[in-house]
Amino acid sequence: MATEGLIVQTPRGSTIQRLDDGKFVVCDSENVCSSARSLYLAEEQLEEMEHGYRFPYATSFRKV
Repeated sequence: MATEGLIVQTPRGSTIQRLDDGKFVVCDSENVCSSARSLYLAEEQLEEMEHGYRFPYATSFRKV
């Protein structure tokens, strides 16, 4: 992967890259990528890719 525009690479191999048009590309370790219009949204997508869920859903499960 080219390092130009690379913002972050996680220990799991996921990356966030900034494109020339100001958008961001989020890729997992298997090079499955999606785009985001802001860095905040890119970070949210990265967290969801690596953990399999996002915040509100992570805490809504209860033991019965």
